[in-house]
Amino acid sequence: MKIIKNTSLYETKKLKSLFCFIHTLLSQYEGRLPSWKHLTISVVKHKDQNNYSGWAYHMPKSGAPRHGRKYAWREKGADMHLRMGRGISLTDISQLFAHELMHSYGYDHAQFNRDPLTPEQMAKIEKKFNKNDLLVANAMEWKPPVRKDYEKLLDELSAQYSWMNVYVKSGYYTDMEIEVFDDRLDFEHFYDHWLYTYTDHTTTWCKAYKLALKLVKGDIQKELTENWTVGLNPEWEVE
Repeated sequence: MKIIKNTSLYETKKLKSLFCFIHTLLSQYEGRLPSWKHLTISVVKHKDQNNYSGWAYHMPKSGAPRHGRKYAWREKGADMHLRMGRGISLTDISQLFAHELMHSYGYDHAQFNRDPLTPEQMAKIEKKFNKNDLLVANAMEWKPPVRKDYEKLLDELSAQYSWMNVYVKSGYYTDMEIEVFDDRLDFEHFYDHWLYTYTDHTTTWCKAYKLALKLVKGDIQKELTENWTVGLNPEWEVE
């Protein structure tokens, strides 16, 4: 068995030691996996630090995988793929690998328990391994990326520029469109151009915020007004 790729927050050597031990436990009942010597595994970081998932090829005794949805990529990839977040438990890691290993033995879901390892087997694993010891040195310092609140960012931007007007309306093809406009311009002067080129695309707060940033830069207004010479709002006054 070889881990050919590891971009997770777990150390490769320690994961390999755990996986080998789990294979030893399962082999007491299933026998040694015929393809164990050549089994390749890739491990990546799950985008949700508290979640995990995986898949594996069916590996019959012949050693050749059954044709499946990922068969065409097998020669370039791994026989087993695991995605693991930093916050999952030792039990999660162990049962995930054992589950996919059962597929490598050639079993379908209906032929084994979702969590193949018994409480007795997990007790042996927990006696030998500690979840935190599997993590890389700086794993505890890692923090999940903070999702931006684009609605809040747009509110802050519109408060900063008095000429920026923002309101939400019902769209023709979507539940919501967000109008972001420069009140210094005469909206009626280029209504159709503005409506179909810009407004119809602002169906999320993220898109609306990005449009607002373009308005702050000023290139759109310069183009629409021929460099601020036509199409201006005569009623606009700077506060």
